[in-house]
Amino acid sequence: MKFGQNPKKEWRSSAELENRFNGLNRRLNRLMILDHVWHQLIGNKAKFWVLKAVKDDTIYVQVKISVARNELIARRQQLIKELNKHFEQPWIGKIEIQ
Repeated sequence: MKFGQNPKKEWRSSAELENRFNGLNRRLNRLMILDHVWHQLIGNKAKFWVLKAVKDDTIYVQVKISVARNELIARRQQLIKELNKHFEQPWIGKIEIQ
C-alpha cells in the first residue's frame, strides 16, 4: 500500500461478503432459472428459438426460420406467463424477436 492510500476493506464475516454480492447472486440465479425453464418450455424448438439476451424485463430470442418465428409470435404471451410462474415477482414483460 502506498502512502496516503486508503487501505482495502477486508471482510470480517460471511454476512458482509453475502451483502456485498447478494444483488449479483440474485441476478445470476434468475438467469440460470430462466435458461433452464426456457429449455423445458420450448423443448425441441430450442434448435429454432435461441435465447440470446435479457435486458430489464425483455428477453431477446433469435429465430432461425420464418415458420418458427410465426409460432413464437403466436405463443409469446403464453410463454411470458409460463416463465413468470417460476419467479417470486413477474420479471419477463416482453419477448423481442431477432
